[in-house]
Amino acid sequence: MKRAKLGRAVAAHRWLWTIAVVGASTGLAAGHARAAEPVQVTDRSEPEPSEGEGEGEPEAEAESESEAESESDQTRVVTVETVSGDGLTATSQRIGATTLRLTPKRSAEDLLRLVPGMLVVQHGNQGKGHQYYIRGFDAVHGSDVEVLVDDVPINERSNVHAHGYLDLSFVIPEVVQSLEVKKGSVRLEQGAFATAGSVEYSLGVPSAYRGTTVGYEFGSTGRHRAVVVHAPRDRGEETFVAATAFTDHGYGENREAQGMSALAKARLWKHRGAYLDALGGLYAARFGLPGTLRLDDYNTGRVGFYDAYLQDTGGESARALVAVHTGYQRERSSLAITAHAQARRLSLDENFTGWLGTESEFGDLDPRADYGDRHEQHEEAGIGGVRVHGRWQLHPAVTLRLEGHWTGTVVDQQVDQITTEGARWDVSRDQLAEQHELGIGPGLQWRALPWLRLEAGARVEAVHARVRDRRQGGQVFTGTQVAAVPRFAAQALLGPRWQLFAAYGRGFRPPEARAFTLPEQVPENVDLDEFAGGQPRMTLADNAELGARWQPAGFIDVGAAVFGTWISNESVFDHVSGFNIELGPTQRLGVEADVQLRPTPWLGLGVSAVGNHARFTQTGAPVPGAPPFLAQVQGTLMHPRGFRAGLRSFVMGRRPLSYGATAGALAVVDASVGYQWRWLGVDLTVDNVLGTKWRDGEYHFASYWDRSEPASRLPTIHYVAGPPRMVRVAGSLRF
Repeated sequence: MKRAKLGRAVAAHRWLWTIAVVGASTGLAAGHARAAEPVQVTDRSEPEPSEGEGEGEPEAEAESESEAESESDQTRVVTVETVSGDGLTATSQRIGATTLRLTPKRSAEDLLRLVPGMLVVQHGNQGKGHQYYIRGFDAVHGSDVEVLVDDVPINERSNVHAHGYLDLSFVIPEVVQSLEVKKGSVRLEQGAFATAGSVEYSLGVPSAYRGTTVGYEFGSTGRHRAVVVHAPRDRGEETFVAATAFTDHGYGENREAQGMSALAKARLWKHRGAYLDALGGLYAARFGLPGTLRLDDYNTGRVGFYDAYLQDTGGESARALVAVHTGYQRERSSLAITAHAQARRLSLDENFTGWLGTESEFGDLDPRADYGDRHEQHEEAGIGGVRVHGRWQLHPAVTLRLEGHWTGTVVDQQVDQITTEGARWDVSRDQLAEQHELGIGPGLQWRALPWLRLEAGARVEAVHARVRDRRQGGQVFTGTQVAAVPRFAAQALLGPRWQLFAAYGRGFRPPEARAFTLPEQVPENVDLDEFAGGQPRMTLADNAELGARWQPAGFIDVGAAVFGTWISNESVFDHVSGFNIELGPTQRLGVEADVQLRPTPWLGLGVSAVGNHARFTQTGAPVPGAPPFLAQVQGTLMHPRGFRAGLRSFVMGRRPLSYGATAGALAVVDASVGYQWRWLGVDLTVDNVLGTKWRDGEYHFASYWDRSEPASRLPTIHYVAGPPRMVRVAGSLRF
């Protein structure tokens, strides 16, 4: 192989470790793209299909590899396939375009179901944010999982519905090029809400799928979805325009939804390694909200499995987004800067407890007891910020890193208590909040030995909030919290087949703005039982992980890790009680393993299993919500003759709920098959292939829906029905 060809092969910057062994025993070298190191990352575990046939070109790559080996007796190139993302932890993972395109999905949130050990629950409807469980955390709507889209932070600070709220409905699945998954909080670039991990959506259209694609999908629930993606063939993967719109009656009562989204991204300028990209998006949706059902009501036949207590609750969501990416990539340095701005609007009309609250507060004789616990949450927010990522090679073995960011949020929110007819009878929240986050994190990457790579650094994070509470006469509250978060990761290469990893880091979750409006000390003449307040805190989570990956052959990659997370004082603001609740110290210990197989370039199979033991350390009680065991299987097929298929299934064990209850185990299988003939594609997707009647989410709390019976404050199991067997057929034209 000629050196020019070798240079082009080495310059492919994705995720296959290429380990160069110079001489007979000079050692191993691996790492990020730097002039002093012949190691790069290449995505060969998911070969891209060619434009004409939807297939990869493994023969050409094998030929290049063979030529490289014969070029010199002094150099031997060994290729090791791995899914371990950036290669600094055993559980980091990059999920590529082939898997993302073939997996059964209805939305961009469904792509997160590919993350090993992550349970994604939709306890509302399409358009409302999902609920996430990972590594023993009930991350609610995103409080413990950091999510970025093209380096733009999506977690919403101090959201009216949930702190760290995630709504990914604006992301069009067809333009998601990869998912970068980082478990724990051990990498220097991980920011707020990454107490359990981080996920970044990278947007783009690979060369094999470029052109103009028009698609239409219809399904058994009255679903209709149209999508258009224009990706000029003479432009890079980062340039595209996409739009989609859908309507869906849903699989049960009060589950109708409609929405539209548009995304555009373009490289505006490039010169000598410098670049300027722009990203923009618009999104709007409205949807019904069925809420939860009491399990005892279903068991007695009072309600059907897919019913809803209320038929007129629902929500609306809208977003406008713009971002500018600029920077440069040089031989020994790189700098990337992202400036972003978003406008958000969210409105939710819900009732989870029936008439329990008003009956308990007012009693049977007060007419206000008939109002019920229905409420409307309204929010309008503006979000802006800057993110900086820098690398400078100081020495062939030492690279300086710098991470910095500022995020500012202005939130105008209100919560109204409304009657069953929708008339407002009380205002429980009315405030204008301003929140700023500022952080900087220097670090070093050190090639200590030819086979040992180290990364260490520390971030200093500051949060400042200013809140005007209009329910308290416009009184202004302010507060500031500061935290230091160290990070460390190590990778050791033991021969061409083994990699060992060790990592430690501290994640953080900032307090929400409303927490600063409460008195930190009990005022005089106020009974402790009636005190609503408490000290706002920055929740800090110490993460540690030890792991290994083994590649006995080019088609198999095996990984395993043990992990732990310790929180010395877990603090949350409880919206129901109005307290800053200190839950005390918690400990989460677990083990994770995965096997990735690619026996042919067009067939892939992944199996993973995660077990964790989450406990409050002082009492030994289990942390409610997260499943102690979750196993997943994913498969992809993209045959050179045009056939394609995807499989996704999971098995979840019983999991603890609050107040000592337990949620049941379940297993679900989704599958898709399709065929691509030149410019025409046809796909069939079946959700819940086995037709399992399963409870997607289960919760344990008190409610009062049957007013012919006396009210009870004893908690009982409530559930959200998972989708039944649903069939969708899609057709697409690419030209």
